[in-house]
Amino acid sequence: MEGRATRLLVSKAAMVRNGGAARDLLRNLPELSRKFEVKFCCLNMLDSQRAKIESLGVEVICPDRQWEAKGGIWNEISAKQDRSSKKAWESLEGIREAIEWADAIHLTTGAGSMDFTSLVPNSKPLHLHFLESKSGIFDSVSHLNSDGSGMWRAHVVHTLQIYHRRRIISSFKGFNQNEKWIISANSNFSASRLMEEYGITGEVLFPVVDLSEFQREESPGEDRVIDRLRGPNESEYVVTVGNLSRFKGAYESVEHIVGCDLDLVLVGGGSRTENQDFASFGKGLGVNVQVLSNLDSTEMAILMKRSTAVIGLAHGEAFGLTPIESMALGVPPVFVDEGGFRDTIVDGVNGRLVARGDFDDWRQALMQARDPDTRARWAQSGFSRIVELGLSSENYASQLDERLRSLLW
Repeated sequence: MEGRATRLLVSKAAMVRNGGAARDLLRNLPELSRKFEVKFCCLNMLDSQRAKIESLGVEVICPDRQWEAKGGIWNEISAKQDRSSKKAWESLEGIREAIEWADAIHLTTGAGSMDFTSLVPNSKPLHLHFLESKSGIFDSVSHLNSDGSGMWRAHVVHTLQIYHRRRIISSFKGFNQNEKWIISANSNFSASRLMEEYGITGEVLFPVVDLSEFQREESPGEDRVIDRLRGPNESEYVVTVGNLSRFKGAYESVEHIVGCDLDLVLVGGGSRTENQDFASFGKGLGVNVQVLSNLDSTEMAILMKRSTAVIGLAHGEAFGLTPIESMALGVPPVFVDEGGFRDTIVDGVNGRLVARGDFDDWRQALMQARDPDTRARWAQSGFSRIVELGLSSENYASQLDERLRSLLW
């Protein structure tokens, strides 16, 4: 290996949902490809993702018949999804050759990812970026209906997940037994969950924000984008991001802005029927709700930039990219005082951390977000916080390089 770049195989099973984990990985790959000789493998991906990765000169290993992550009660109980991903990894053409080629492997957690480890020899250095706990395995919130109903069903499913829970725990045993395998969590909250659930100590490797994607200065054409996205509605609004699940707290977002004279724009959502039910829920509480899906990064940034605040009421969010994206744009982040949000938001300094259910404090926080002087102060502090935490792809790649070198020498 002397005299050449370290060969790094970067892996994440599911990319097609294009959530925060996939976006973060795509932001980091350019810098990783400069520091390492990189190949990338996955079980599914979007055409746009493949084009972006291959434009870096990085070889992509992905099946022609892409693996599909399926939910449902039976999958949750039997771990059928995880067993299908194991078969998909084992049958992926070229994967064993890529593992042998690599000096080290960088694996990101998510649906289907942990079964990749069964292909990796114990002698091969492996770094796992632990982003969050397996949804629904160690909590019952994920099994609730999006409006919070279905408590009995959530408890039953959670109880019946004994086999699935054991299988997930077993997939982490190699990191307790092998000094060549290490884990970095994406937040201090995730690190605490890693210890609580698997008995593993991990360092923290924060996700990143690409400031070039989130320009504070207004650019030509922004008014047209807002007109197209918002239509004739000129009311002030807040933005929240996520699917229509109880975990992401979309329904709670509506409840926490009642009486604030603000619309709620949800970026994400669910099926057409679910979106309609969500809008009807908001109407019943006097809140105009709009659901927008499939926005590109430019549209997303403009929508957030023009908002009164970006808010979030997710349950136990591991890190949360949305707060740092709003900070990059100079928009007030107002989030529930839980989980990984505490790593990036300093209450009253660069945004607000507010207790779930404290409706008076939420109203007060959103009043602060409307005040020009407060917005300006929080915007400056938000940028400083991004720099302080080192949330850049350059820092990410350097830290990963340092941790891998400890395994290679």
